[in-house]
Amino acid sequence: MYIFITHFFTEYVILKYLLPK
Repeated sequence: MYIFITHFFTEYVILKYLLPK
């Protein structure tokens, strides 16, 4: 369960970083 949450959070952060400001 923890891994799933971490993965989701990581994806969100990565997308946010990839997306332009």
